[in-house]
Amino acid sequence: MNLQSVSIEAIPVGRPLPWRLYDRNGYIVFARGEMVASREQLESLIEEGLLLDMDAPTQTRETGDWTEFNESAPLGIFPPVGIKPQPGEPVQIRLLNRNQQTYYSVRMVGYIKNMSILVTTPMVSGYPLIMADGEQVEVRMVTGSNIYVFQTAIQLLCTSPVPYMHLDHPAEVRVQKLRKSPWAKVNLGVTVTDTLGTFEYASLVNLSPDGAHIRSPRTLGEAGKALRLSFPVTMDELGTTLNLNATVQHVHASKAGLEGAVSMLEYGVAFRNVTAADSLWLKVLVYRSLAEGNI
Repeated sequence: MNLQSVSIEAIPVGRPLPWRLYDRNGYIVFARGEMVASREQLESLIEEGLLLDMDAPTQTRETGDWTEFNESAPLGIFPPVGIKPQPGEPVQIRLLNRNQQTYYSVRMVGYIKNMSILVTTPMVSGYPLIMADGEQVEVRMVTGSNIYVFQTAIQLLCTSPVPYMHLDHPAEVRVQKLRKSPWAKVNLGVTVTDTLGTFEYASLVNLSPDGAHIRSPRTLGEAGKALRLSFPVTMDELGTTLNLNATVQHVHASKAGLEGAVSMLEYGVAFRNVTAADSLWLKVLVYRSLAEGNI
């Protein structure tokens, strides 16, 4: 997952969102298909962060984390090795047989290994959400730099001393890495060369010390393909040409509504074997762009 800041101006108001919006901790603020009521609603949330997953394809309806995590290897235990969820940690749940767009924020109470997981009951307008024993739920937890997702069922609803519930211990947990490297918007021309020496000219539109997003009207290759990126950079009176090895991570059409380049293809690439000198140049470029407000 590659979360980047998105400006309020880029978020449609009064119509279904084609992507999720997250806070800075990786939790979902708006699901796909939900509608933002007003600009004022967005302004009230901006301090918590409004971020977009640049690796996620544009969709018009919510599918849930389980579908999107299908490519990740399942973990057969909860909690995962090395992770100790603490009481009070935030958790998000989604009721699988109801509105697919709604994520409820609850808190971890505790867990009994191989028996049940205890979380607070979702509250709506100050009242506990009405649910039933046996109802299927999807659970989302963010711990450290990982997002953990599992599907389970409500084992038992309790009302005392406060509303909480037991969830069945999950048979399978899926995990996804949450990227922590800063990303900045850039506008750089780049020459992209494949292993056969064939090259294309493209635009580098987002940059981090670990990778980049490239827009191109021509096909550059499928996921897993090795590429070589070359582009000139300057800083005050210094200049160089970066030549970086990269691997294609994903390919999809550019997101409509952000840049309007719907006829272009967008490539997410990860850099490989970056030298210390090139790494320093990348960090300087990213932080300079961030300082200029290009987020």
